[in-house]
Amino acid sequence: MSVIVHRFAVFLAVGALTLAGIGLMARPASSAPGPQEVITRTVRPGDNVWSYATSITPQGEDVTKNVDRIMQINNMSSPNLRVGDRILIPSDD
Repeated sequence: MSVIVHRFAVFLAVGALTLAGIGLMARPASSAPGPQEVITRTVRPGDNVWSYATSITPQGEDVTKNVDRIMQINNMSSPNLRVGDRILIPSDD
């Protein structure tokens, strides 16, 4: 009897892992965003990623989304900027 229970448990485990693997494969592929227009700015004293994001965010929308966009476009792992750096800012015109 215990052999049957053990085999059934193994069968269920293998089935669950198989279904989990199929579920992972069924996810849509993520791709990088397409080309987008950008403008280049030279960082001045007092500038920061948040101020650039605020300047391109329409009133009432979430500024953090544009902070993330700016960091992604510039391959930044940190939002820190240095005076004199050149930074790309999305232009949705």
